[in-house]
Amino acid sequence: MELRAAFLLPGNLMAIVLTCTAATAATPLKKEAAPRYSDGFVSLPGPLGLMEPSTLLPPPDDGTTFVTLSKSSRRAANPDVDLTSEPRRWQSAASSSGFQPYTWGLAGDINANVALGLQSTLFYTDNIDFLTSNRKKSETVFEISPVIKLDLGDPQGWISGPNSGRSQYYTSLLYVPTFYYHLGEEVDDYAQHFLCETGRVNEVSRSVLRLEYDERILASSENTSPEMNYTLLDASALQEYKITPRTTLRGKGTYRKLTVAQATSNRSEWIGDLGLNWELSPKTKLGIGSEFGSIIYEQRALGSQNYQQALILIDWRPTTKFGFNTRTGIEWREFQRSPPQSMKTSLVTMSSVYWQVSEKTRINTSLRVANTPSVLAQGALFRQIRFGPDISHDFSPHFYSTAAVQVIRRLYDTGRRDWEPMLRLALGYRGEIDREYNRTNIELFYQWHQRTRSDVQGADVNRSQVGVQLTRYF
Repeated sequence: MELRAAFLLPGNLMAIVLTCTAATAATPLKKEAAPRYSDGFVSLPGPLGLMEPSTLLPPPDDGTTFVTLSKSSRRAANPDVDLTSEPRRWQSAASSSGFQPYTWGLAGDINANVALGLQSTLFYTDNIDFLTSNRKKSETVFEISPVIKLDLGDPQGWISGPNSGRSQYYTSLLYVPTFYYHLGEEVDDYAQHFLCETGRVNEVSRSVLRLEYDERILASSENTSPEMNYTLLDASALQEYKITPRTTLRGKGTYRKLTVAQATSNRSEWIGDLGLNWELSPKTKLGIGSEFGSIIYEQRALGSQNYQQALILIDWRPTTKFGFNTRTGIEWREFQRSPPQSMKTSLVTMSSVYWQVSEKTRINTSLRVANTPSVLAQGALFRQIRFGPDISHDFSPHFYSTAAVQVIRRLYDTGRRDWEPMLRLALGYRGEIDREYNRTNIELFYQWHQRTRSDVQGADVNRSQVGVQLTRYF
């Protein structure tokens, strides 16, 4: 991974930026109690991360009792997700939307805030490499991830509330390397995770430039499929503008580079996204949009793919305890390769339903239907149907539990059919729930993952993991 060396420098970069900022900063940043968040009203949680431009406004302090941020709601850190995005777990360790507490800061013409944390995981798995029964191997693994996040200005544009900053401009740097140690065989490995975002946000517009680099390995506590294990370089530019107080125009361009162990599946993606949203009422938003892209493989024999999508966007939140969000439409996909393949027309959707059953219990249910080029089957296209609930419950202000179930169905154009059910159960303890102060979080978890294939007899795999995860912000 030739980019690794470049990403070993964020610590030096952070020190340089803070030194420059301190020259204009005079007053220490005073920690104040943060407003309580009603996530059901402000941002619809879910692994799809569906958010609308209204989330640029600050969350209302309506007194709703805090409910544990479940794994799926932490994935909602990226408000600009599209139908071609896959969730990346490392963002849940340090989300770009500020769920982690700031541990140090300066206030001046430009605010500077730093979050320093450490996430460590010790787990046992009966199938470390996710292989068939006759090849599987058990292992105990220790993972450790330092978390470094620097914010200059007002990240995510929280500039219109009572805690407004002094600048419309902001820059965020997030660095989360993960080190893996296999205790049984004394094997070690590491992966880099880096995110940089800079932008300008005010009451009528938002401009954002984002660069993300992420490495993923299968032999980790992350409960993902081999189809989701690749190295990702993602660069994007986003522009939103409120034409009227209730009408927002949006445009986004993205470049992605995917690198996999099987180099024949390496590819580049160019993606565009246009949308127009109307706020019919504080509870209902409608929109129309289009996503279009070109996928080009390094191996010329695999050719390229071009697609266009016509989309309808709906965000309906009749109460603070219930919400529905969908991005649904028709996709037309063309193939340029040999032998020729006819154009494919299909339904695509990302839909999520949020329900706060009580002051202590919340349920998110999501559905994703999308077409994705395979990283395993040398460019074969598969249609993925992903469905499942995510439940969180607070026993007390400090103890909570979560349960997440997902069923994934993949239909390959080669005729292969995969089933991948997943389950994750966790019992957790959290320290201070106020995000402005140092925080400790401990989770005991159990994960189960199965993959069933139709094309190869005896190729079915199962994996179970049990472990403990500690996250600490200093």
